[in-house]
Amino acid sequence: MADTKKPKFTELSKVDHGKQMAKALIEIMIDNPDSILKSKGNGQLNIYKDLLRDDQVKSCFQQRRTAVTQSEYQVTPASESAADKEAAMFVEDMLSHIGFDQLTDKMLYAIHFGWSVAELMFGQDESRIILDQVKVRDRGRFAFSATNDLLLKKDSKTFPMPANKFWVFSHGADHDDNPYGEGLAHSLYWPVFFKRNGIKFWLIFLEKFGMPTATAKLPSSQIKDRKQREQALEVLDAIQVDSGVVVPEDMVIELVEASRSGTADYSQLQGAMDRAISKIILSQTMTTDDGSSMSQAQVHKGVKDDIVKSDADMVCDSFNRQVIEPLIALNFANAQPPKVWRKTEPEEDLAQVAERDHKIYQLGYEPTEEYVKETYGPGWRKRQAAPSIPFGNQVEPMGAEFAEVSPLTEKRVQHRRDQRDIVDAGEYLATDPEQAVGPLVRKIVEFARTAGSEEEFVKRLDELAEQAPDNKVVERVRNANIMARMRGYTKNAG
Repeated sequence: MADTKKPKFTELSKVDHGKQMAKALIEIMIDNPDSILKSKGNGQLNIYKDLLRDDQVKSCFQQRRTAVTQSEYQVTPASESAADKEAAMFVEDMLSHIGFDQLTDKMLYAIHFGWSVAELMFGQDESRIILDQVKVRDRGRFAFSATNDLLLKKDSKTFPMPANKFWVFSHGADHDDNPYGEGLAHSLYWPVFFKRNGIKFWLIFLEKFGMPTATAKLPSSQIKDRKQREQALEVLDAIQVDSGVVVPEDMVIELVEASRSGTADYSQLQGAMDRAISKIILSQTMTTDDGSSMSQAQVHKGVKDDIVKSDADMVCDSFNRQVIEPLIALNFANAQPPKVWRKTEPEEDLAQVAERDHKIYQLGYEPTEEYVKETYGPGWRKRQAAPSIPFGNQVEPMGAEFAEVSPLTEKRVQHRRDQRDIVDAGEYLATDPEQAVGPLVRKIVEFARTAGSEEEFVKRLDELAEQAPDNKVVERVRNANIMARMRGYTKNAG
């Protein structure tokens, strides 16, 4: 084990610290410079917590966090040396033990609030110091000193926390002098405020004009009479609960209904604020709202993917520097710390990969068998060489010296090649017919046996046609299509 100062094993930031905190040195904290937090929340984070109750904020922010945590994480050794690989295996086991996905999800709330704080709970495993737990704490219980050191707030005092005991992830600040960061909540406050107040007035409008308001009209002589007014009010009250009422002959009852012209309404305000919220959180709108075209939706999804990759890279980089590097220094004297990253890039389209490989093949290179299996998955084997044909039975041209072969013969030969490719693909699909078409055939037979009429049978077939195909069948058809396409590419290049 490296000769490094051991970390604190005790839990320092639990709610009740007793006499332990009384012995700590008290330091002066700096305030969070967030202007909205100061002016609207009196420096408290409750107003930013309240924003997460908004449906659009919750949906968009959950979409952003989930896109990171659903991406597989990987631990990359610093080199191929035995010590570095051992350190990488140590980190990989540790991440599985502490629940790295759940930990990442909680720490990503720094994107909303500006910063997150997690306490590292160390343990001893034989001769090594390990992470037994990582507890994400309430950021409102912490502050920072003028030197950006973490402080714990208790009883109107602040206590400094030791180094390498906490993981602090800050996000959004435009300079290093602000350890609190600046979260998305700073920009979300006003859109959510306008949306909520718009909905409040919308509900008042619906309450007032959703059902017509009954109005009683009395002559001037009667309106001054208290009994007449009370009688009119009783009649109006009866209108609200009874299907029929009796009124005096000289009393006029009318229903006041809403009359509004123009296109401006409360729903448009809500829609505009929802779009503003989507732009703030995801930098685009089409992954949460309706898009106008597939091409635009793809562009917007690309923008979201860039945001997700940025989040994953920043939170992993912070974890590597503040957690992994000190932990490896404590346990491995001759190893460099590995890197923890998340793979956020989408899977490649195999059709595009095949087209790219064909272009590379035309440049004079051919793929290895290992590359084919790694890129296109299992189920591939090297193709058997075609048997040689005696010259007298040769049907295909063999080079420029056979240029006298007629175009019609060339066309027939090409047609035979295409048929051979189709047969090969068909043979591949026919290797397991039960998996490919067995369930479908059984459903059709069942429909024919139980249908009461021809119309019912046709209707069931239409419903069956609309169902999504089995994933295994789709994979086999895709592999057969790729195989035929690669055969065609190789044939054309040759």
